[in-house]
Amino acid sequence: MNTQKRSRRNVIKAGAFVSLAFTLGLALVSSTFSLEEKRAFAANTLYVKAYSMDKSKQYNMYTTISYNGAVIKSGFTPFTFAGDVGKTYSVSVSDYDAGLLFFNKWGSGSTERARTFTIGTDNLWFDAFFSNIKSGGSPAPAPVPDIAKLIPKTGIYVALYMYPSSTGAVSWQKVIDEKVKHPAVPFVVTFNPSSGPGSAKDSNIANWVAKLQSAGVIAIGYTYDNYGTRSLSALKADADKYKNWYNADGLFIDEFTNKAGNEQHYRDITAYVKGPLGMKMTMGNPGTDVPKSFIGTVDVINITEGRGYNPISWLQYCILCTTSGWHTEVDKRNFAYMRYDIPSLDTAWQQESMKYVGLVLITDGNDSNGRWFKLPPYFSQEVALLDK
Repeated sequence: MNTQKRSRRNVIKAGAFVSLAFTLGLALVSSTFSLEEKRAFAANTLYVKAYSMDKSKQYNMYTTISYNGAVIKSGFTPFTFAGDVGKTYSVSVSDYDAGLLFFNKWGSGSTERARTFTIGTDNLWFDAFFSNIKSGGSPAPAPVPDIAKLIPKTGIYVALYMYPSSTGAVSWQKVIDEKVKHPAVPFVVTFNPSSGPGSAKDSNIANWVAKLQSAGVIAIGYTYDNYGTRSLSALKADADKYKNWYNADGLFIDEFTNKAGNEQHYRDITAYVKGPLGMKMTMGNPGTDVPKSFIGTVDVINITEGRGYNPISWLQYCILCTTSGWHTEVDKRNFAYMRYDIPSLDTAWQQESMKYVGLVLITDGNDSNGRWFKLPPYFSQEVALLDK
């Protein structure tokens, strides 16, 4: 996707009624701390992990960090949070959304779901325990992560990079019309004023973004990360412009690196986008698979971008793994794909692929016609399949 990249800039599985306990890292207060606890305290970093009761398995549990009532970071365990010394935060854990696991208590014995901690004062290795039966014996609905609310079922993703005038406006209107026809299908589009937000607001684009949103389309702004080398301040500046000029619903991060060690970089921009700016989502585009540690750094990751249909196994399993895959161990809404240069729609392939991703993009565009600057002739059919 390299040449096109630059032009584009312009669970938990649980047996029925089997109780499990999960650890999110604060051991019972004690005068003797483990080495991990001491390191957490010294580094001013909250450590969040989830295990089975005997700690033989580690799982992903949705966790949020709040400050002054606003969520500033969220994601799935294993999870870390480096806070500011002297500030008091709140950590909260969610039940599993299939109704299999419910929060029971913290390691300290507290049954309050949200627990406060102060950086530089408290130990930062928390334990939380879950059971498949809620305390008191009556299961309750689980809190649902933000992305599950936005994408309750597999939806369509559109790289809407054509300018909304003349034939470009026809494409924007087509997206709106299809969303109106299929209101239950999630629509996420990326718009790209000028290889990012540009230097000034474009009123025409702003008006069309508002039209998309009025129809129920999630409109997110394009930026790029130069494979992890752009500064957080540069990404924040782009996010600010998208919020202030276009009231965008989120940020699409192109040239997203899958190199381990960059996870916190993406957690930080997601926290900013969804915290202070109040946007809805972030999406990263490495165009290939990522290590499991990247899950939760952004809401959606595009794990394959390329020409033609690829094997469904690319969606089912971790391609980077040397042993067993893990894709099906996490919510499919973490994943998307972008496949291009496809003259006709293979409906059977699309329907099978929908089992493994939250967003799909199939188009006939190719390098010669600007593959992200047109809708495929079968766009209506592609959307209709998602409505079944």
